[in-house]
Amino acid sequence: MTEEQAKAIAEKLFTTSSGLEATKLIQADENSGPIDELDIDTVIKLIEEALPEVSAFVVTDDQLKAIMPHLPAEKRTEYLPHIVKAMADHAVNTAKRAAAYLAQIAHESAELKYMAEIWGPTDQQKKYEPHTELSKTLGNTETGDGFKYRGRGPIQITGRDNYKKYGDALGVDFIANPDLAEQAEHAFQVSCAFWKSHGLNELADAGDFKAITHKINGGLTGLADREKYFETARKALGA
Repeated sequence: MTEEQAKAIAEKLFTTSSGLEATKLIQADENSGPIDELDIDTVIKLIEEALPEVSAFVVTDDQLKAIMPHLPAEKRTEYLPHIVKAMADHAVNTAKRAAAYLAQIAHESAELKYMAEIWGPTDQQKKYEPHTELSKTLGNTETGDGFKYRGRGPIQITGRDNYKKYGDALGVDFIANPDLAEQAEHAFQVSCAFWKSHGLNELADAGDFKAITHKINGGLTGLADREKYFETARKALGA
């Protein structure tokens, strides 16, 4: 390993937005001496074992701009730290995974323009209300649940059951405070939690973009637009 490669790894480790801080590494592990006496390969191995959640891939502002050119600069500045953290927290941590994820959310949210479902209500949205078959699937049990738990976030979670599921997973009470699900701090965490829990990292590794679309959409609606974003994202990220 060259000195430049070691520096690159160190920079990724200590500047990642995964929420981890490394302020002082004195002891590598119980069986090793001070970390500055170890060779770089041993240090990297020990760090990877101790901190497996550290992301090896971080999306930059320029890359996000290339993928979502219609997203205003101020919104990129607001959203990017939350995107990077959510991706790191849920192992969307390679160029292939990031390209698929960012392409899908670009389509789903019109390049992060919409973080909540536009409400009509349409005929379909009326089915969110009890007591239709769709409302039962969504777990909506009370009048008003359809609007209250409408789709939110870049991958729109919908329905009382999903708000409960992802709220519990993230330690946020989305049932009492559903509007939190569209705030950047939580919205990207929800989308990445959905992504990971549905096996989409593995599908991205396999290059099965159609299967990812089906998992998100329930079909292949908008596939051509999604694929355009995917090709753009792959070029921007070098995937």
